[in-house]
Amino acid sequence: MIPDRSFIETELASGGLNPVLYVYSETDSTNTRAREILKDGTDEILVLASAQTQGKGSHGRSFFSPADTGLYFTASFSGLAFDHPVTFSAAVAAVRALDTFGIRTEVKWVNDIMIAGRKAGGILCERLPGGQVIVGIGINLEEPEGGFPADISDIAASVGSKSGIRDMLAVELYRELEKTVRMDAREIIGSYADICGTTGRRISFEREGCRTCGTARSVGEDGSLIVELDGGETVRLVSGDVSIRYETDC
Repeated sequence: MIPDRSFIETELASGGLNPVLYVYSETDSTNTRAREILKDGTDEILVLASAQTQGKGSHGRSFFSPADTGLYFTASFSGLAFDHPVTFSAAVAAVRALDTFGIRTEVKWVNDIMIAGRKAGGILCERLPGGQVIVGIGINLEEPEGGFPADISDIAASVGSKSGIRDMLAVELYRELEKTVRMDAREIIGSYADICGTTGRRISFEREGCRTCGTARSVGEDGSLIVELDGGETVRLVSGDVSIRYETDC
């Protein structure tokens, strides 16, 4: 079912928020649509779809986006500093928005939305040549009929909600984003550290072509993940440069 334009616009306007809203029954990717729309010069938009055929994840991965089972959302913002920690802002906003529905989630560093140890959503932020930033967020609201595809069935999850909350969740998520992207960077990272479930966990990552294991200790003031390697060395992992995995056998 296509997102309810009238409902979403009315709810957002009641709080003084008036992004130009685009809704689709299906699109390739809400981020891709946003990039195309923003070529016309509009600064503040919100793109929603009930399905994506080419949903985009981080590190070139895809995001499984079947019809009517998730929230597929991209918002744009202008005027953000080049070094603004927008991915961290988006993570805080997503967790807070879900919390308003009694859905408790956390974040796996840096941009995976997790529930019960499995991925229920993801974030992909992109800065455009014109200076705008687009914030793409996908959240699995319920498991698709027949389950998740075999290649992700052991790591994917839904937040266990009925998809009937989708439009109101879109409203809450946009409201929270409007708050978090305007926060001071230090406050954003501090809030992110509070919802990051990676600290204290055993993880692995690729380092100089080798699998490296260690324990995540904290989130640095710059958003880096501070990891104590098994040999005792402490390293900082920078978002965008590395992907981590939770481990039990390394």
